[in-house]
Order: sequence, then C-alpha cells, then structure tokens
Amino acid sequence: MRRGAVFFLWCLVLLSGCARHEAPVRVLSVDLLTSGEALAKPVHASEYAPAGAVSPASNSFSGRLQIGPMEKADHFLLLFDELGLISPDSPGYNSLPAFDFEFVQDGDLLIPMTAGPVINDHPWWEFVFGTGRAWDESGDDGWTRAALPFALKERREDCIHNGLMTFLFRDSGAVSRVAFQVTNQTCRYLQFDMSGLLDANYVPGKVEGAVEVVAAVRANRNSRIPTRPIAEIADDHEGARAGEFGSHEEIEPSTMSAYGFLIDGTHFVSDCNTPYGPYPFCDDMALPSYSTAKSIVAGFSLMLLEAKYPGAASVPIEDLVPECGEGWDDVTIEHALDMTTGHFDLPDMHGDEDAAILSPFFLGDHKEKIDMACKRFPRRAEPGTHLSYHTWDIYLAGVAMTQFLRDRRSADADFYDDLVVRELWRPLGLSRLAESTRRTYDEVRQPYAGFGLTLFRDDVAKLAQFIGPLDGRLDGQDVLDRRLFDAIKQRNPEDPGMVAELETIRYNNGFRSFDVSSYIGCDVPVWVVVLSGFGGIIVAVMPNDTAYYYFSDGNVHRYLAAVRESHRIRPMCPDRVVEDP
Repeated sequence: MRRGAVFFLWCLVLLSGCARHEAPVRVLSVDLLTSGEALAKPVHASEYAPAGAVSPASNSFSGRLQIGPMEKADHFLLLFDELGLISPDSPGYNSLPAFDFEFVQDGDLLIPMTAGPVINDHPWWEFVFGTGRAWDESGDDGWTRAALPFALKERREDCIHNGLMTFLFRDSGAVSRVAFQVTNQTCRYLQFDMSGLLDANYVPGKVEGAVEVVAAVRANRNSRIPTRPIAEIADDHEGARAGEFGSHEEIEPSTMSAYGFLIDGTHFVSDCNTPYGPYPFCDDMALPSYSTAKSIVAGFSLMLLEAKYPGAASVPIEDLVPECGEGWDDVTIEHALDMTTGHFDLPDMHGDEDAAILSPFFLGDHKEKIDMACKRFPRRAEPGTHLSYHTWDIYLAGVAMTQFLRDRRSADADFYDDLVVRELWRPLGLSRLAESTRRTYDEVRQPYAGFGLTLFRDDVAKLAQFIGPLDGRLDGQDVLDRRLFDAIKQRNPEDPGMVAELETIRYNNGFRSFDVSSYIGCDVPVWVVVLSGFGGIIVAVMPNDTAYYYFSDGNVHRYLAAVRESHRIRPMCPDRVVEDP
C-alpha cells in the first residue's frame, strides 16, 4: 500500500544490473538463506524478484516444498487493529499455517498446483498463491533462486495480507531456508508487518496433474488484457490526466493497493505499492472481493440460471430452503438477491448489517448462517418494497440456487462450480484463483455468494469488460438473462430497482447503478454500474465502454474524479458533447 521512498533509486539499481547482467548485492544472500541469523525485519521488495539475472538453466523445480513448523515469525509489528483482535488470548496471528505444497516450473515460471484459498486448521490464516519466478544469478554458487507471491486470507473472512517468499534450490533436493515477509494489506480493520526465515524441505519428483495446470496458467497469461502503466495514458488519449485515477485528495495513497482504467482493450495499471517498494508480482497480487461478489457471483448466477431455466428467479425461497418456513412463501430468489425480502429489524438500509448481530453470520457454519437468514428477522414489509442491506440474504439466494440446480441436474450440483466457473469464468479466461471461492467449513461446503472471492487484477478487468463493452455477451451471444442484466444498466423501465444511499443510486440484482449526469454536466440520466466492497473497493463500469477500479483499505468509496476524467476522454452524454465540467 504505502509507497517505498527509495523506489526511484531501486529502479536505477535494477536497470543498471540488468544492463550488465551482473548479480545484485543481495541482503537475502546465499549466506543468509543457508546459514545466517534470523530475519529481523522486512527488506526491500526487490529482494524477491530477478535483477541482473539470466534464464534458469542449472536447476528446475518439480515436487513438494515443505516449510516449518512455525511457532511465530522472527518479526511481527502490529500497525492497526480496529477491532482489538490481536491479544495474548488469540494465538497464531504471528505465524504461518502449515506449508506443504506442490510446485512445478515452466520456463522461468514457478507454478503452484494449488491456487487457494487453502482451508486448514490454522486459527487465523489460509494461503493464497500466485505464479512466481525461478532464475539463476552468478553469485549464487550453482543454486537456482526462486520467488513466490502469496497472501494470507483471514479464516472465514475476506481480508487479504499480501506477502513474498524466496529460497534457493538444486535438482538434488537441496534447499535453503525460506525467507518471507507480509507487508501489503487490503484489510480495513487489521494491518501488520510480518517476516522471518524458516527451515524448508524439498521433495523433488513428478507432480500429478502438472501438464493440465501448466496449460491453464499459460492460457490465462496469454489471454490477459494488455497492460500499460497508467502514467502513459495520455500517449494514447491526448490530454488524459493520469492523476485523476487512483489516490488523490479523498483517498490516502498509503491505503491504496492497486487501481486501473480500462479503455479500448488496454488495461492501464498502477504499481502495487508496499512500504518496502513496489510489489514485484503485481499481476499476481491477490485482491479481495467482499460485496463485489454480490454482483459477480450471486448476481451473475441468477442471470445464468434464469437464462437456462426461465422462471427460476421467481421461485419462492420456501420451496427451496424449507428451514425458512413461515413468512417465506412469497419471497423469491430475486427478492433475496435484491435484499428486499421484507424481513428486517431496523428500517435504515444499513442498520441491521451495521449492528453487532452480524458476527454470528460470518463466524458460523451453514446451519448458523441459515438460522440467521431465515429466522432472526421478523416480517415487516411486503417482499420487493423495502431494501435492507443483508449479506445473509445473498447467502440465502445462493443456497436456494444450489437447491434449484440440484432439483434439475444432480444431487451434487453446485451453482458456483457448475454455473459461474464452467459457464462464465472459463470462457472469460479468468485465473485459476477465481475458480475458488469461500465456502462453509462444514460438510455442506456452501459457497458464500455475498463475499469470499479472490481475484487478480486481470480478472477484475475482464469482468468489467464483460459488463461494459461486451454487454454481458460471450462471442456476441447472450449467456445471461437479458431482462435481469438490462435492469442493472437501468435499461428496463419496469424494473428500476430500489433507491439506495442516494436518490441517484439504485440497487438491483446485486448491483448498484449511479446516475452521474449532474456530476458531468449531462441533461439526461447517465448510469454507471458500480460494484462496491467493504473497506474501500470500487469497480465502476461506465456507459462509454470504459471502466475504473481500485482496491484499498481506507474505507473510502470515491470514484467521481475518475468518472469525470473518463467523460473528458470519451463523453458520456448521449445527445451532445459537453464542455469540461
């Protein structure tokens, strides 16, 4: 998040090293990794990336990497704990989960066989992995150096803490200690630095399924939307102001993890900053979803289901989730997705979710979640007439969609795997990471729907492209129910949705739509589709076929500066070109 003060100097060092193909002077040297003392604090992020390197040649990784066990990190510094979670009564926060995973090397890519999040018995964290690198450096005495992007995802929650690992290895099975650090957060309420050196074991061997995983990683990387630094946007779009995207007067730079702007098939991207310099694997930085999943998981699921089985959206919850019982016979799946079930306590839109009663829903397993969704709130209004922001309503919609699909396909049908992943994520070319979402820890393993997805920035760009320029179509063909999709873009006058935080904001089918006409000087409504997530996550898809996103943890959701700049680049008013507002 926070920018490294020495970024420019490090760039000069990296560039000069690459030009001469000389080995850099490493803090994480062979001596330190093989026999040195503990790692007292995090180091510059460039220590976890190639610099002055040549292609890997002497060794190739294939097998298991085992690390630990770990009682606590060499270094842990608590930076922010809004909820008071860290205490002597909550052990494990300063350690990594057990580490025993398979990796394969493809050229210079170090590919994890498991992307994550990886459920385990650690009291705090689950691993998420991106694709790393392997390379040789002349000063490494015949070792091959490897680096791996990873993240710690909070157990049962959605907070992400991004980190890096590096180690040395040989084909013989020799391996150094593993250096790691966690220094980038996309978490509103908990932030820390953690680092250390851990003993490791390398078990070389053939990895089952490696051919398929390598093919999937290659396909994803080849299908990524081309990226360019956002500082170069004026090179393609004269007069465009890069400073209007990302951090400005309303968004503290230290809270920003990543942002980008999509236009004409180019993904203009920011650096991914940490307090110790730019994150060297920005394309593989894990990003949380929080409530953006209400849109792209729950919302798209119902649109897919309705397209395949017309009338699915109107099936009563009571028919699919018998635990709900009385008061749910006229509440449909679409009502649950709209969060207009008529069951609530406080009349304010966010009142119930802001109350302390939220914790049992997030911490409980399937039964506790269903009990809260079905029985905790009395019936106070007719379905479809009152908006109460309830993440548990979205969970309930997911449970109902699972049962609907099982009634028509098989007893083990899964709305996430069978609908979202197979029929949308894979055709869109999303990453393996996006194919996993948070589920309950019990035998039900119910997908959460309302949060829990983990994405890379290319996944975000592809989803925005699907909503915007592709208009919800694949290869020009409808895959979503057109009525439900048109409603989120305010193209269905019979289904405008519910007024949300402002008179100019509508909530419908898991999405917000924001009329920005008064902010950009248009005299007719101009609707921006907005996906919003807890803590400071925004994806704004504009009607001029551009999109803007950012992931932060400052609890600020501000994107009008980017909307105005997009309007300057490509006017959004449907009937006339306006002057710069």
